[in-house]
Amino acid sequence: MKNPLRSAVLTAAFACAALPFSAMAQSSDHQAVDLVMQKFMRAYQTADAALVSEVFRKDGIMLGYNAARGSGLVPRTGEEFATGFTGTPAEDEAQRKRSYRIVDIAENLAAVRVELDYPGWDGEDYLVLLKADGKWMIANKTWTGHSPARTP
Repeated sequence: MKNPLRSAVLTAAFACAALPFSAMAQSSDHQAVDLVMQKFMRAYQTADAALVSEVFRKDGIMLGYNAARGSGLVPRTGEEFATGFTGTPAEDEAQRKRSYRIVDIAENLAAVRVELDYPGWDGEDYLVLLKADGKWMIANKTWTGHSPARTP
């Protein structure tokens, strides 16, 4: 005669035993993506091209709108992007605010939204990170930005 309680407990135990492997992998990937993003934010704060190169693929693509650079799309590679980090932070760096949110992670792909609040300019970036050879890196940065409306 089978014990229904024992069967239920064993079934639940086996189901839960499989869950942590998937959850741990997702948690591990989340932490890895978060570390990439922390380095990327630090690169902005310090204007460190080496940090950008650590987290942004050289063959990665940037594409976005920036009214200060004209009305058209501005394309750049990750390598070109890194050259803009000169080692000297922006004069108004202390007033600049940045935040990010990891939107989704699916196996070897992650999406992150970055919000930028700079004096005289607000922007949004969407980053796509790819995991290749076990390493997460930014593969794509698409952005838009504008000057905030001034209140009288």
